[in-house]
Amino acid sequence: MSRQFDEYMSDKYEIGEELHSLVSPDNFAELMQALESRDLIQQQIDSTMHDEDDSGWQNLLQEQEDLIREYLDGIGEFNNGCLISNITFLAKKSGLRFGDLEKLLGISTGYISRTAKENSSKRLSIDVVWKIAHLFEVDVRELIETDLSVPNKNTDLVLQFIKKLRHQTEECSIEWQPGGGSMYELDGHYSEMGLMSEEDEVTFYHPNHMNPDIKWKLADDIFSCDDIGEGRSLVIIPFHSDELPKVNYDFIFVTTTPCHSNPSGASYDWEKAFYTADDPFGRLQEKAAELYEIIRNQEFDAKVSPSVRSFIADYLK
Repeated sequence: MSRQFDEYMSDKYEIGEELHSLVSPDNFAELMQALESRDLIQQQIDSTMHDEDDSGWQNLLQEQEDLIREYLDGIGEFNNGCLISNITFLAKKSGLRFGDLEKLLGISTGYISRTAKENSSKRLSIDVVWKIAHLFEVDVRELIETDLSVPNKNTDLVLQFIKKLRHQTEECSIEWQPGGGSMYELDGHYSEMGLMSEEDEVTFYHPNHMNPDIKWKLADDIFSCDDIGEGRSLVIIPFHSDELPKVNYDFIFVTTTPCHSNPSGASYDWEKAFYTADDPFGRLQEKAAELYEIIRNQEFDAKVSPSVRSFIADYLK
């Protein structure tokens, strides 16, 4: 397999006719992207025939490693106590001892045990944390920052909901439809419910649904999914304002009731699911933004049915 690099931009590389970039992380989400980039380059090196010169890929791998290390050195140490507590909880939940976990991860015996000792100055490397998160199918940030042993918190429940939506969206087992606001014409039933208004070609969102004088600008298109439950759609509304310059996301359920007197008509009712601008759900902001970005990008992707996509994916494996 031959190397392919962009001859003008040294941070670009091509694998399987797909162009990728080295990632210089400035936040946690970008760190995850940088780790994925590093693993992708490593997989390319591993698949290269031994008689081929892979020095270009090795240099690229080192550049990505350096960018990751620069970010990690800048943020300092994370809360090792929370991390070890979560690893202990997840291991016990799965019937594993630290020794079993170390064998599964392919790391030296006693590495996790030594780190887990009270008052230990040792810290798990980000590579091991990354592997543990993938093994137990949890988000790396959750593993480091959230007490996973405390069940039934509403925020945790909603977080799992968003994660499942993202997974289903990525595998195309659920479908999202644009409801307008930016690139598409606004669906009239949002105006019927008093959620939206349009003035001078600008779409406004009334977030409190009580005082029509409060108007927040719609930041992008609304998207809805009808696969959540029969007669009920999940709707994501992105918006911002002078008070909230960062894009926030309101998640609502919209119920459609057929009108028996008019077969072609229907009535619509909405119910709050959760709002990322609400303080208790603030930590969901990043995950909601990631989900929305995946949904948004799929609008520009070629459409393939879930069954065909599944067949091709299985074939490629």
